[in-house]
Amino acid sequence: MIRDMRNVTHIPLLLALLFLPGCAAVTAVSAVPGVLFEAVHSEFSSEEESFARNIEPTTAAVQKSLHAMNLDADVVEFRKNGYAIAFTNGKLKGDIRLEKMTPRLTTMRIKVRSRMREPSVERAIVASVRNNLTHTSGRDHFDLSDYRNLRAKPTIHTKKLGWYREDAKLPMHRKGKTDWLRMKLPSGKIAYLKSFDMNVASK
Repeated sequence: MIRDMRNVTHIPLLLALLFLPGCAAVTAVSAVPGVLFEAVHSEFSSEEESFARNIEPTTAAVQKSLHAMNLDADVVEFRKNGYAIAFTNGKLKGDIRLEKMTPRLTTMRIKVRSRMREPSVERAIVASVRNNLTHTSGRDHFDLSDYRNLRAKPTIHTKKLGWYREDAKLPMHRKGKTDWLRMKLPSGKIAYLKSFDMNVASK
C-alpha cells in the first residue's frame, strides 16, 4: 500500500519532466526511481484477455457482466474488426474494446477509472466475462432492445456508428433547434441521436 502511494506521487513529477526540452528531459527522467515507471505503466495501460469465442457471443457476455455489476453499457460503437463499449455508474468510468482476431478468437481490452485506474475492477469484469461465456451459446448477441441508433450525421439516411442506451446519462448537446442530439463516441468521433423527449443543453 505504501509503495503504491509512493508510485502515485511520482506521476505528476514525470509528466512535468517530459515537457523539458530534448536531452534535459531524458536526463531528468532517468534520475527518477525505477518504481516511477511501474506507476506510469499502470496508469496508462489496460487489462487484456483473449477468448476462444466469436465476437458476437463475447459482446453478449460483456453486456451481462456489466449489468450484473450495475455498470450497464451506455454506448456501443462500431470499430474496425470489433466494437468499443463505454460504461459508467457515476463513480466508475470504463472503456472496453473487443477485436475480432479470427472467427473463433476475440481479444478484449478494458480500462476502468475512478480518480485513478482500477485494475482490480478490470480483472473482476474479465473474470465475469470468462464465466458468462461458458453459459453463452454461439447464437447469442448483444441485446439492443433498450438502445437507439447513433448516426454519422443528423439524418436517418446516414451511416450508423453504433447505439446509445436510452437511460444512460452522458453529455449531449442539441443540434440547433432540431430533434437531433450530438455526443462524443469512445473513439472521439461525433455521433447523432434522434430524440423528441430528452432534456439537454442546446448548442
